[in-house]
Amino acid sequence: MVTPAEVDAGLSRYLRLNTFPVAVRFLRPDEVLPPRCKRPLADLGERLTTCQAVSMARRFGWTLALGREDSSCVLGAMALGLERRLAHYEEGNLCVDLYTESLEAGRLSEASVPRLPQGAYGGVLVAALGRADFEPDTVIVYGNSAQIMRLGQAVLWKRGGTLDSVFRGRLDCADLAIAPFTTGQAQMIVPCTGDRIFGQVQDHEVAFSAPFTSYAEILEGLEATHRGGATRYPVTTYLNYTAHFPPSYDRYRELLEQQEAEGGDEPSQS
Repeated sequence: MVTPAEVDAGLSRYLRLNTFPVAVRFLRPDEVLPPRCKRPLADLGERLTTCQAVSMARRFGWTLALGREDSSCVLGAMALGLERRLAHYEEGNLCVDLYTESLEAGRLSEASVPRLPQGAYGGVLVAALGRADFEPDTVIVYGNSAQIMRLGQAVLWKRGGTLDSVFRGRLDCADLAIAPFTTGQAQMIVPCTGDRIFGQVQDHEVAFSAPFTSYAEILEGLEATHRGGATRYPVTTYLNYTAHFPPSYDRYRELLEQQEAEGGDEPSQS
């Protein structure tokens, strides 16, 4: 079993990430929080979205615990099982006219969101992976498309085939944090609108998440595919070729060759 620090070191070595991978743990009843863990409302005077907390962990290296009283996003809180899901929500009213044309489409969208059982957990704990002194349930990585591609290749090293992912364009906190925990599967995620607004995800960033218990195999896949040579990051480019240039460059080359052939005199410009 690898430790969070070992996974962090492996990801850093093979991916050269710009932000910290994020350890995510769902708080069990009566769980003691790690030292120096921030509670957003008490310590920062703010309520946060889940994606904000994840962003603070990956950019600042902070450890934060988000409970019901700390959460500003009712949708994220419902996914975590911290808020009740009323019929008004399940009917699609929070989705219609924003993400879907009709209530029925909104109902289908809400029904598809990964979620934890209501009241089963006290909230979510996030930290920079290398500094996490707890066992994560899920590890989230943000990177560019090439870095996330490398993680996908690592997942497929042993199993082959394809890596299935979903897209919903909203509530990516549920896809990134909760889905790997409930399904046991890794996936790549295009960050959602809220993550871009509140988590300040940049346009070039893509995300990947997997259960923490799968990262030993993922690191093995990263190392093995890296060793193969064709699938490293930064991606190897092919440079052994003769370049082509504008005709004026080629003409000048001809003038140089003409001068050299004529014994060094200035060639004719005609």
